[in-house]
Amino acid sequence: MKYRIEQDPDPISPREQADNNLFLVAKHDQFYVPAPGETRVPRYANEVVDKYKKTHWIFPIEAYIHSGVALAFSGEGNFPDRQWDVSQLGFIFASKKEWRLSKSAREAAKGLIDHWNQYLSGDVWRYILENNEGEVIESVWGFYGHEYCEEQAKASMKPYQACVPVNA
Repeated sequence: MKYRIEQDPDPISPREQADNNLFLVAKHDQFYVPAPGETRVPRYANEVVDKYKKTHWIFPIEAYIHSGVALAFSGEGNFPDRQWDVSQLGFIFASKKEWRLSKSAREAAKGLIDHWNQYLSGDVWRYILENNEGEVIESVWGFYGHEYCEEQAKASMKPYQACVPVNA
């Protein structure tokens, strides 16, 4: 029994996994993400902020867009060429019902930024389990982070290794 780790060629966007409790809204010529249930990003950011300001914590985010996209809380990204390649991108909204304190909402928002950065950088993986003859036994996609995917692959091998053929 062995496993292979491969980059997920068609990962699910964090936007598709978003709900009304924690989501990102972004608008840039090269990167845009509407709110859950919406098909477009409003022309002006204050439209979205006004809609959610009573029910959500709101964290402004910036993007470094240069041969890819990387996100951070506004003013906190450690990006080179800040004066040219960094711009205010949008906001992360975290439900006040789900996260009653700003600090915990910010931690959740940071997790969402990390999730988006993994997606945008291609750090989404799959594992494939094969028997000794090279036949695929199991293939699971959509793991964010190579290390996490490898942990899951190893864990999924255990039930197969515990099986012992009768009359062995």
